[in-house]
Amino acid sequence: MLRVFFTVVYFLVFAFFIDLIFRNTHHIVTDLLTIVCWVVALIVSAGLADYTVKKIQERDSK
Repeated sequence: MLRVFFTVVYFLVFAFFIDLIFRNTHHIVTDLLTIVCWVVALIVSAGLADYTVKKIQERDSK
């Protein structure tokens, strides 16, 4: 459950920055690039969430 929470939080942070970058663009290429960035952000968010949970578990085991 903690991984899902951190994945959502990290993804929202990335989505905010993606929105800042592609906010006023209205072209099919930039729309497709935005979707690609969302997919990459989701993958990176899942990786960061996994790393964060592992670090929390390591800290708690000590």
